[in-house]
Amino acid sequence: MARRQETLKKIVEESFLQTIEGTFGNNLASVMLYGSYVGAHFVAGVSDVNILVLLNEPRPDQIEQLGVRGHRLMRKYRITPLILTKSEFINSADVFPMEYMDVKERNRVLFGSDDTKNLQLSLKNLRHQLEERLRGNLASLRQLITASRGRSRTIRTYLKNWYGSLGALFRALLRVKEISPLPVESEEVIDKVQRVFDVDTESFKKVLLLRRGEKVEARKLLFGLVSSLESLISKVDTLRLPA
Repeated sequence: MARRQETLKKIVEESFLQTIEGTFGNNLASVMLYGSYVGAHFVAGVSDVNILVLLNEPRPDQIEQLGVRGHRLMRKYRITPLILTKSEFINSADVFPMEYMDVKERNRVLFGSDDTKNLQLSLKNLRHQLEERLRGNLASLRQLITASRGRSRTIRTYLKNWYGSLGALFRALLRVKEISPLPVESEEVIDKVQRVFDVDTESFKKVLLLRRGEKVEARKLLFGLVSSLESLISKVDTLRLPA
């Protein structure tokens, strides 16, 4: 496992970074890693490697070339670049507070400066986006109930990839309550959400076990997740923040 992680680190932080630098040249403002790759619950081969690439000017031809030059590494190692201009990044903080708070707190700069220091982030915007994402996840799980027809393999495959976005949601739940510092380990984050919002979060812990290869009863897990999300949405919907 350690060798696999070291290989991935070399690919991402050396080979792919060189591809980015060679593609964008002087138009490149900064490059930073964020998400689970710099957190505590990264699973090689399952989790995405999230890279924020900030440009000075939008150049579709250069963005296209990154796909040409880097597609093999991106596909093989689940590297997912998010490409924005610096101004787009700063000016969209009101639309994506959940993601940007996560990036601001957990990132590693590979090139240029840390532009998250210039973000203006609001708890009111965070609450609004949080409710929208929770409701979207609930709708997706209900669709999964229909599509899976109770087939455990289908449910397990979906849920293994589903937790990545859920981790960001859970950290946002604590941020909107102004909990600081945030727990580091995924289980600790889930436990904290359970205490702060007074909801049953055991199903979310079982998703972690599923991602680690342990056996769980998939259909029961899916139903439990739906119930827990319904409870969380009710709590967030009635949450009132200072003006």
